Amino acid sequence: MKTTKATNTMKATKATGHTPDGPRRRTPTSGLVRRVRRCRAAAEAGMSTAEYAVGTIAACGFAAVLYKIVTSGPVRTALTGVIVKALHVPF
Repeated sequence: MKTTKATNTMKATKATGHTPDGPRRRTPTSGLVRRVRRCRAAAEAGMSTAEYAVGTIAACGFAAVLYKIVTSGPVRTALTGVIVKALHVPF
């Protein structure tokens, strides 16, 4: 296998963090940029959790209202009539 100067440079950079010309330079904001990205990712994760909680509460409220409507007297009578009629359909 033939190695080239570019291959040797990549190996040296990965292993030591230094290039053949000296240490790899970091900009003063590179750490800040990483920190901001992490904070944004964490904030978005929290927002989706809050959205799930609000959605779950809304679904439970809707289910409670629907249950009350379906178990009320007139709706129960209408549903029972539909079921009885469907069971007595001749084949």
